[in-house]
Amino acid sequence: MDRSPRALIAVRLTNHTESTTSPERQLEQCESFCELRGWEVIGAARDLSVSATAVPPWKRPELSRWLDDRAPEFDVIVFWRLDRFVRRVGDLHRMIEWSASHGGKGLVSATEPFDLTTSEGKATATLIATFAQMEAQAAAERVVSSRAHLLMSTRWGGSSPPFGYRTYAKDGARYLEINPETAEIVREAARRVIGGEPVNAICRDFEVRGVPAPADTYRQNKSGKDFIWYPRTLKGILTSPTLLGWKTRSQDVPGKKYKKRVLAHDPDGRPIRVAEAVLDQDVFDDVQKALANAASPVGRRPATPRTPLLNVIKCGGCGKNLQLHTSRKRRKDGTFRVTEKIRCLSRVGSPACPGYVFLPDEEIIAPLRHMLVQAVGETPVARRVYVHRTESKGEAADSAHEAGEDHWRFVPLGATLAERWRNMGVTDFGKDLAHAGITVRCHPREHGGHVLEIPEDFHQRLAKFLT
Repeated sequence: MDRSPRALIAVRLTNHTESTTSPERQLEQCESFCELRGWEVIGAARDLSVSATAVPPWKRPELSRWLDDRAPEFDVIVFWRLDRFVRRVGDLHRMIEWSASHGGKGLVSATEPFDLTTSEGKATATLIATFAQMEAQAAAERVVSSRAHLLMSTRWGGSSPPFGYRTYAKDGARYLEINPETAEIVREAARRVIGGEPVNAICRDFEVRGVPAPADTYRQNKSGKDFIWYPRTLKGILTSPTLLGWKTRSQDVPGKKYKKRVLAHDPDGRPIRVAEAVLDQDVFDDVQKALANAASPVGRRPATPRTPLLNVIKCGGCGKNLQLHTSRKRRKDGTFRVTEKIRCLSRVGSPACPGYVFLPDEEIIAPLRHMLVQAVGETPVARRVYVHRTESKGEAADSAHEAGEDHWRFVPLGATLAERWRNMGVTDFGKDLAHAGITVRCHPREHGGHVLEIPEDFHQRLAKFLT
């Protein structure tokens, strides 16, 4: 069936300034471009405050949904300029490959003359993307240089000051000074930690007394609950070298997704002082020793604890992910008793959550596998295949698609989910559930038991990841 090409317009902008082209103008020029060529505009993917350097097309909030699920609905992607679409040569090449594997879809700029359906056009596009990547790298280098200069100075960078300090203006810049109110809270916490009091108990006492937490102090508390002190937050405050008046910077932690604060040094290798110390060096050292002694006698937990069904099992009380917690206690004979439990990591007694605790195998894995097999086990396992209209000509039309149109075909793999999951390990089982969008609200049996949350299109979601 002949028809005019269907166009999807992709609009992207990192920051809206006077020198940038507004999303409205990008959309207007792309629509005019399509109108001149007789193309039907079937939709627009608007991704604002998104960097093309950091986020490729297939990970952007709006555009990714079109690429993942709605690819049969369009024939060409139109963007204002190539640097609005991609800024990395590798991203462009991957999108060219995606286009070829999805019926030869076109990638077209409304303001730059190239056609990606020809080898010459692909070469031109690659050249333009190379220059776009060079421009992005130059901008990144300028930002890094500016940050490096700021890191060497005694000025404050502009974010919220460390707990215990406040900022003041001087010569058009911001500098740190001790905040008498919050500094006294830090000193009290330090004294109590040195005295052997657990961090959890200090947090509970601060909440009972109504001591403002950092989120309240910086007006960043969006939870609607006042005075929530978290042990991890308090530990982070007490272990930061900032309390000694030194400038710090973020540093990656090997094997971790988060960063830690470390001392910043000048070109001669000396630490940079930016304010008076909240804690004396001796007090700070004693706090570190007390916190270390309060930790597990056999060291820290593994860097990557393997929580079964991570991102699938949710706390029925607060909705957060449940995680595996391993504790080891020394016996009198010198050996250790290891206990594993799956629990919500909310602090015990927190007003935000009841803090449910479960045995991994007996109360989570075995009952959930049984519940899911009973609920959806008879569903056939299939994988998703993209069918271009030229491949489907002559096929019989069905209720979902007319013959001759691009569409997704779900090809059965000859097994049911119950058969697939029967001998599957917990890790792969959890991946299946995550891909299918299935989650479980976990409650103790006395509170009603677990509740499955299964989307209607779970089998289609899973089929996207099966080959």
